[in-house]
Amino acid sequence: MLHTGAKEGAHTSTTGQCTAVPHGPTMCLRSRPPCPSDRDSQVRAVKAALQSRLGPYERLLTYLQAVLVWEKPVQCVLLYAVVNLVFWFFALTSLRLLFLVAAGLALAVIVDTWWNKIWPEIRGGTKCEVCLIP
Repeated sequence: MLHTGAKEGAHTSTTGQCTAVPHGPTMCLRSRPPCPSDRDSQVRAVKAALQSRLGPYERLLTYLQAVLVWEKPVQCVLLYAVVNLVFWFFALTSLRLLFLVAAGLALAVIVDTWWNKIWPEIRGGTKCEVCLIP
């Protein structure tokens, strides 16, 4: 069986080491046994990278997961309708790709400006900043 990493005539033990068959060769096609510490360190590195990149979006991802598995059926139906409307808008209009990219970038700038500049000013500061009397 070449696809499993062992050569015919050699048996693989539970530790991944090749053992000899009484009347066969002792050679195994695996160059080295799998090292659990290497794999664990790789898993930890990937986990840390994902947590650092996706950590700020955890609330959004959890909400989307709840919607996609129909925990919130009303939002799921609304999301389905919005995605269909957007798809058919792009499918049936004769808008050029450059216009769509420019409109998308303009919308992204507007949303970013709203959340980072305008909304904090509208919401107001803390009590100490608003209060004029000490």
